[in-house]
Amino acid sequence: MSEPPENPRPPDGDPTGPRSEPAPEAPPSSERPPPYQGTYGSQPGAAPPPPAAGYGRPGPPQYGQPLPKAPPLPGYGAPGGPQDGPAGRLARLGAGILDSVILSIAAVPAALISIRWDKMQESIESGEPVTDPLDLYNIPVLLVGYAVVFVLGFAYFTVLHAKFGQTLGKKAFGIRVVKASDQSAVTWGQAFGRQAFVYAITIVTVVLNFLTPAAGILGLVGLIDNAWILWDERRQALHDKVAGTVVMKASPWTPNPYARTPAPHQANGPGPQ
Repeated sequence: MSEPPENPRPPDGDPTGPRSEPAPEAPPSSERPPPYQGTYGSQPGAAPPPPAAGYGRPGPPQYGQPLPKAPPLPGYGAPGGPQDGPAGRLARLGAGILDSVILSIAAVPAALISIRWDKMQESIESGEPVTDPLDLYNIPVLLVGYAVVFVLGFAYFTVLHAKFGQTLGKKAFGIRVVKASDQSAVTWGQAFGRQAFVYAITIVTVVLNFLTPAAGILGLVGLIDNAWILWDERRQALHDKVAGTVVMKASPWTPNPYARTPAPHQANGPGPQ
């Protein structure tokens, strides 16, 4: 019996026969094109879309990051806002009128006790008019009475400005005296000097008016002192410039430099009994 031939060639179309091995792949070329740089789904040659916010690009803060602080609104802690600025001229005028009315109440008794009621009665009974109005007053008593009123007025403005920055008139109109440098509470020296300048103008004017009526022109100095707020940028009167003060709005949301901080034992409550 003869042996079968080695590696017999299958007939054409016979799938059961041995298959030939595929040809080896060609070695890779050194001129391979670069990898695709675009975005999947985009048109070839189109620029890649910008990265989303929070992924390498400024945008809204992501979770876990602190939110940025918003700037303060004008008038709520921002100097120069519409509700945090120099006091209005009408507010200062109203406060001055109200303070004058309060002090005039103390001046009325001083004027009443200095009137010479006997001279007035004598003029009424005789029918002869009084030629000199000063004859109806006891001048020494009148001067003493007005000296007392002067001291009370000086103490009224000085003490209230130094302790609270507000007289009753300023409190009613929502304005406050503070330092012009940093808007803090004024010192006793500033409060004293501020009022001393105002009263010095008044005293000099009154004394010179007794000497000669022509000296009444000095009364214009007092008018200029108060009228200076009409054209001053910070609405300071002359006595404000002398003392280094300025009158500001005392809005409820602005800090009060005159507020008294409670003592540590008061802030933490009463101690153990």
